[in-house]
Amino acid sequence: MHVPTRRRALASMASIAALGALPATSSASAASARAPLRLTMVNLMPWASNDAHGRPIGALIGLCAQMATLSGVPITPIPVPYGRAPHMLNSGGADLMLIIDTSAKGGGIDYVGTVDIVVFGRSGFRFQRMEDLFGKTVGTLRHSGYSPELEAEARIRKHAFDSYDQGVRMLQAGRLDVVLGVRDSIEYALGKAAGEVSPRYTLASGRVALYAEPKLDAATIAALQTACRQLRQKRVLDELLHRPQRR
Repeated sequence: MHVPTRRRALASMASIAALGALPATSSASAASARAPLRLTMVNLMPWASNDAHGRPIGALIGLCAQMATLSGVPITPIPVPYGRAPHMLNSGGADLMLIIDTSAKGGGIDYVGTVDIVVFGRSGFRFQRMEDLFGKTVGTLRHSGYSPELEAEARIRKHAFDSYDQGVRMLQAGRLDVVLGVRDSIEYALGKAAGEVSPRYTLASGRVALYAEPKLDAATIAALQTACRQLRQKRVLDELLHRPQRR
């Protein structure tokens, strides 16, 4: 082979090698871009859990699927104990988190719906003001902080429980005087329990807020915010929780 011919051959081989490398690089970038974001939520029904076969179920599981469709962002839901979600978000174990925020200003990048925070007791319990809880033992979900006013009040005894089912059992056994929590969670637990309880009294309201880890890019955040707004407008959370339409 003459030198010019050899040079042309080598140049052609280099071009072919370069062309062959392009699809692989492009595919790797696309695969990286399509990597699902890990979204945590509380591992309590009716919000989220796993069925007997390990498949995720619950209102927030369905909501995550719709959020992924509306935003175009792949999302993997991860049900976890209530207190673990913030730690996972801060330590790199998750990219997103859905959690109830009761602050006046609201937190997170956006929110998907609202909830009521309620109190109730055994049959005959009545509630009008915080003073009605003085001297009583009030049960709350461990690591939750739905009422800063109640948490700060030294004249109210607090007792943590690990699930609303447990809280209802403790109330009926006389170990608690009052249970405080999210209305939807409480109604779900009461639906499986026996015995009479008081009406549920609204103490505060909160937003089911979406939080994102700080490194998430602006375009993805904007897409998720748009999806949250659409989910609120469509009242998707209300529909998934089978409750009257609300904002």
